[in-house]
Amino acid sequence: QINRRNHITAIAAAAVIGVVFGVLGWFYPWAWMGLLLAPAAYWWMRRRCVRRMKVMTQPFPQVWEGILRSRVAYYNALADEDQRDRFRQLVKIFLDETRITGIRTDVDETTRVLVAASAIIPVFHFPHWEYTRLGEVLIYPGSFDEQYQTSGDGQRTTLGMVGDGYLGGVMILSKPSLHTGFDIAGDKRNVGIHQSPHLVATADGTIDGLPPGVPPEVMREWFTWVGEELKNPPDKRSHINPYAYTNEAEYFAVLVEYFFEAPGVLKQKNPRLYDMLETMFQQDTASFLSGMTGFRARRIGRNSKCPCGSGQKYKKCCLRANQA
Repeated sequence: QINRRNHITAIAAAAVIGVVFGVLGWFYPWAWMGLLLAPAAYWWMRRRCVRRMKVMTQPFPQVWEGILRSRVAYYNALADEDQRDRFRQLVKIFLDETRITGIRTDVDETTRVLVAASAIIPVFHFPHWEYTRLGEVLIYPGSFDEQYQTSGDGQRTTLGMVGDGYLGGVMILSKPSLHTGFDIAGDKRNVGIHQSPHLVATADGTIDGLPPGVPPEVMREWFTWVGEELKNPPDKRSHINPYAYTNEAEYFAVLVEYFFEAPGVLKQKNPRLYDMLETMFQQDTASFLSGMTGFRARRIGRNSKCPCGSGQKYKKCCLRANQA
């Protein structure tokens, strides 16, 4: 549907340019040269959509399928094959359009797929969502300090962040923390899922701690709730990670992390808060992920059956591709 609309729009734009310069050509002969802008405009408007359509026709790599099956509880909870196919398509598009660069560490296929999964999970039920403000993901070998250093005298307590200023459009993630976030479902911690909502919340150009398109009544309820929560003294605060009380944006990111990691616990302890997040993200994660509470990422041995479903041993199948 998007491709069809994009095609029609590109044709219309090229036609308008052709008509304008065609008319001008009757009075100014040099204007005939402007007709060359029509195919250029068509190509410019079509280039990204055509590339995506080409990416979608490519087969999904077996090694990526094995990583999703063995590491990502959310993907395993998708019982509908159409939903799994959509998730796979979003992974392909994300990895095609987003640079993932290792800083003093290697970036293997597991790391790349987990970065994509952590970005897709929060927005999976948003129609036609795009991370327009994300150009690159930097993978660090560990935690880092305020100067983005992983060694030295600074306090290296940061596991991930979304950059601003000269680092605008860049997400930084600690590689060990990214992997650990997918190891155990239900532990309320996933640095990739924590950082992605910061990009979601700034998609409309503001940093208000909310994704775009939230109904006004839910927005008012959320702001009232967060305002009261942030004013509470430490001994009166709720059961969530204390880091949430840094500011409104971090409160939102921590709660999203909770919503996708331990939704059943959140719904039981605070139904009102859960309902607001369910409306924002258009997902009932407490029901959807109810069967994943005991999920543990599988450490695949060399002689184990490959998780991609090929039937071969891991060492003769996806291990080679992952190492390559």
